[in-house]
Amino acid sequence: MVQDYLQSRKVQSVIVVTMSATIAIVYSPILYNDFLNNWDDQWMVTGNPYLNELNWSGIYSIFVEHYQGQYSPINTIAYLVTKELAGMKPFGFHLLSLIIHILNFLLVGVFIEKLLPLIKGVVLEKQACYWVAWGTSFLFALHPMQVEAVAWISASKVLLYSFFYLAGLLAYLYYLETEKERYYLATLVLFLCSLLSKEQAIVFFLSLLAIDLATRTTVKNKKLWLEKMPFVVSAIVFGCFTIWVQKIYSSGPLGMDALYPLYQRVVFANYSFWEYIIKLLTPHSLSHIYFFPMDGGESLPLRLWFYPVATAVFIWLLIEYRRYINRVHVFGGLFFFINIALVLHVIPISRRWVIADRYIYLSSIGFFLIGTYTLIPRLLNDSRSKAKKSIIIVAVSVYLIILCGYTHQRTKVWENMQTLNQDVKQTLEKHLSESSYLENRLIKE
Repeated sequence: MVQDYLQSRKVQSVIVVTMSATIAIVYSPILYNDFLNNWDDQWMVTGNPYLNELNWSGIYSIFVEHYQGQYSPINTIAYLVTKELAGMKPFGFHLLSLIIHILNFLLVGVFIEKLLPLIKGVVLEKQACYWVAWGTSFLFALHPMQVEAVAWISASKVLLYSFFYLAGLLAYLYYLETEKERYYLATLVLFLCSLLSKEQAIVFFLSLLAIDLATRTTVKNKKLWLEKMPFVVSAIVFGCFTIWVQKIYSSGPLGMDALYPLYQRVVFANYSFWEYIIKLLTPHSLSHIYFFPMDGGESLPLRLWFYPVATAVFIWLLIEYRRYINRVHVFGGLFFFINIALVLHVIPISRRWVIADRYIYLSSIGFFLIGTYTLIPRLLNDSRSKAKKSIIIVAVSVYLIILCGYTHQRTKVWENMQTLNQDVKQTLEKHLSESSYLENRLIKE
């Protein structure tokens, strides 16, 4: 009876609205946060010369010029429109970020709910598809690691590129279903909008291939690969342009990563990968800065060699138990890795910190998809005892409440520079034992 009631589309819509309202309430403190004028907002927003006036000449300049090693014209236009509508006050910019985050929550749910029935070799009832999709989306939206992207105005590029990225993936699913050219063109246009919001969108074509692997019987199809060429060419051109722009401002491939040899960057990649996984599972000691474990030229701390070993064991386990892995797991894993790969330090690019919460924003979807797909169908299985189901439901409820509380608390960390610096001081004092390292690295207010 309860399951039949929950299968009602009207009830499901009410649940989604309730989730959206919960997200808005949890993140509501950001609406009263200030600009962080010692943490990029001073040049990204308040001192940005391209935000002076909304006119065609200004919009043209935004698209044909780069600024401070950045080229994200659509994000700049979003700032400009916000400033014209709400003035140069933080409330309008924070409201924009919150709205885009909620829209991304909706896009994730719709995308996964549409994707799951298309995946080959996987049969899920509609109710299971709904709960897997919106469970994934709810975790994505509520996780404390997402606070940085939502609460920090200068990180709005992450939200905006993700919005167009997810909309493009959804358009591609419609193209796979109908083979109508307009959906293919919509996918391409949305991808370009994502690129013009943030350079990390260059991996979009790999996400399309991940969808193909999950939904098609075979990828040995000439048309399939030819369809990807406009995306690949655009990604290469934009990637080269981004490297050129960042080199001009000495913030690109000559940044922090270039101080470390390749073998150390490979170890950092393993370290970063597992740190993201651990913090997604059990978010703790979150910060807006995560220093490299040592300075350039120093030897690697012995503890870091544990991470490549953990990766090797993990790969062995995947191979050993591959018979238990289906295409949902494969898509989730690929989506996670594809969208985190650029910030894992193997390629030396402009990264000041070894990890950053905002880098996990989009890729976390793949991680949460694997988790919800593993749990929810088993929870809906009628053969399970009510006692076991009750225990699982209580455990999940407690976990969600903890996430909501921690996320709500993290939004207040981003209130102003004083609260932000206080947070990092507490983190460093708790986890760094070498006072000289602390003294040299600590960001001063």
